[in-house]
Amino acid sequence: MQKINSDKIGFEKKFFSHSEFATSTVIGAVLLLGIISSALTIVYVGCVPEWKNDAEYSHMGDVCEDMAEVKSKIDMMSIILASNPESSYSNSLNPSSSAPQLIMSVPFNMGGGDLPLVGSIKSSGTLAVNKDNCKIGIVATVVTPNGSTSRTQLINCGTITYNSQNNYYVDQAFSYENGAIILNQNQVPGQEDQSVMMLYPSIRISKALDDNSTATKYNFTINNVRVFQPYVPPKVVSSNRGCSLRLIGINYRDYRPLYEINETVGENLTKLELTVWTEHPAAWEQYFKKITKDANIDSLDYDLECPPEVPFVRLTFPQTNTKGLRGLYVSETVIKAEPGIGLN
Repeated sequence: MQKINSDKIGFEKKFFSHSEFATSTVIGAVLLLGIISSALTIVYVGCVPEWKNDAEYSHMGDVCEDMAEVKSKIDMMSIILASNPESSYSNSLNPSSSAPQLIMSVPFNMGGGDLPLVGSIKSSGTLAVNKDNCKIGIVATVVTPNGSTSRTQLINCGTITYNSQNNYYVDQAFSYENGAIILNQNQVPGQEDQSVMMLYPSIRISKALDDNSTATKYNFTINNVRVFQPYVPPKVVSSNRGCSLRLIGINYRDYRPLYEINETVGENLTKLELTVWTEHPAAWEQYFKKITKDANIDSLDYDLECPPEVPFVRLTFPQTNTKGLRGLYVSETVIKAEPGIGLN
């Protein structure tokens, strides 16, 4: 009986010895899992948001290049249509015609910011045609022997806009209007416009040849771009994948005869009012300041209006007797833009 009890006690000691070894193994495995879990948590909480932010920032750079490609191809269309008006058999009064037209396409990567394994969710964006308004008004005052008269032109330029829907990086809006690419990062209603012009429109100021005048005279060249409006309401495409923008060259108009003057009979251009109604007046205000400065026109020689309560910018030239207006050359390129799903 005593031997049996002794064997039982030895077995229990040996069993408990094995149990203690198993316990240490389990504890080690739990600690290892804890370390792995902590490391993954640090990566997902501290590193993945930064990586996603950088990836979405890089995607915004790609979108900027896509918008620059839109401007480049529309500028190319303007040159082709201006050099050969018969290259487009359609006109702005019948843009739905099935006749041959000048057509180009721009692919857009609407979403980005995805990372392999750790973050496959992509941001998205919207591409819209004529969702925002942009108009340009030109008023030229001409003095004739019979008095003064005003020659006016109002063009509804339209817009092509991309708005991002980022998950980490700040949202950005790119707008193509009248040949300019404008970036806006402050999209909070009621706050001050903080837009900036990334690429410039085709508005130039050049010094005219000396005609023995007491005032230094300048030529203004304005090539407007009108995005035809076939969509009511405006067509908007939202996606996180591929999208394309189809551009169709419709027409080119030269308004030079409207503003030509006959100096032999005493006609003279005395004043120009150039008004842009836009969602981004701050960008256009800075642009007008730049081109006048580049032309060596002092700020006292022109007037620039940009009231905070009204979305427009107006440049009036000249305002002094030391500067004058010699020539005004105005043209218009009409294009049609069609957004669609899928890369072309």
